[in-house]
Amino acid sequence: MKAFSFFPATALALTLSLSSVQAATDVYVVSDVPSGDFLNMRTGAGVSNAITGRIPSNGQGVVTTGEEKKVGSTVWAKVYWNGVGGWVSKRYLLPANQASKAPAAVVPPVKAPTTNVLVCTGTEPFWRIDVSDATLKVNLSDGPQYTVPVTFRQTSANNTTIAVIGGATGTNNTQAFMQKVDSCSDGMSEVKYPYSITAVLNNKQVVSGCCKVQ
Repeated sequence: MKAFSFFPATALALTLSLSSVQAATDVYVVSDVPSGDFLNMRTGAGVSNAITGRIPSNGQGVVTTGEEKKVGSTVWAKVYWNGVGGWVSKRYLLPANQASKAPAAVVPPVKAPTTNVLVCTGTEPFWRIDVSDATLKVNLSDGPQYTVPVTFRQTSANNTTIAVIGGATGTNNTQAFMQKVDSCSDGMSEVKYPYSITAVLNNKQVVSGCCKVQ
């Protein structure tokens, strides 16, 4: 994914508790970037640094690390978005909790890009979680079925085979831990999967299984 180094385009990951992770970070959305344009992420503070990624004008779930530098009159913040890290001008970031209160901007419809989905499954009870760039879709055969927007994702600072992703809306929330492995078995077939997952559902239930890119 444009995200973690060990995942293809949209493979994401998880988090112990979304609230506990966000206590050390802040989540933003992109603001004041013209529709169809992008906010460039750079290797360092300042426009002279190389671009590491581009966040679309309607980008959400931009997570700051707390690191900031002032170059001239511009304050730069280190962020992660879609698993990619870089520095952006903070003037183009708006706290997510403020964006939800701001009047919706009228913009022309944009065709959603084609992306892969990381499909994670487990048994006893049977369950499935589909992970995309924007959402976590949870489906338990004998439990809840819901979709939450992704609000946090990041690769482990000291183990690049591990990544986290979390999302919440209303009374539903999901946090998951994923790891790139040599093989993960579903316990029912000879199929070997490249990722393992443990997910916390609504702070009530923990499930473990395997994932593949679809």
